Amino acid sequence: MSQNSSRPLSKFNLVLALLWLVDVVVTAAGYLILTSSNATQAEFYTSQSSDYVAYFSAQSGSGLGATLIGTGILGFIITLAAMVVSRSIAKNAVVAPAVIDDEPDFDFDETDFDTDEKTAVTTPAAAAPTVVAPTANTTSGDEPTDEPKTAR
Repeated sequence: MSQNSSRPLSKFNLVLALLWLVDVVVTAAGYLILTSSNATQAEFYTSQSSDYVAYFSAQSGSGLGATLIGTGILGFIITLAAMVVSRSIAKNAVVAPAVIDDEPDFDFDETDFDTDEKTAVTTPAAAAPTVVAPTANTTSGDEPTDEPKTAR
């Protein structure tokens, strides 16, 4: 049975759906932590309590809630970008022609390797070019030149 790509579930991207779900959960958890911590702080201020452990935990909860909200929003942006990229890839995959044969066309049975090896062995090695060594300058350097003399 062949697979039909026009089914509704074949167009559903499970990974992106899970990313959206995680973003919603993280943002909602951050909102709940932030609001409950702010309510605890407001209660601490109105009751003029001296329970500083509850006060510091409420401050930490407010910071954690704000961080989770920011992370959730950043996740929304990243998930949206991933969705755009995956949609572009899917569009280009539909437009591009399908590659049926990826293998190169080699006919090893018809290739004559023996003649290639024989010509490589029988061909004489090319003569290496000779390099002329530079001669040493044995003069004293007092010959006249076109360059002006400078102090050395």
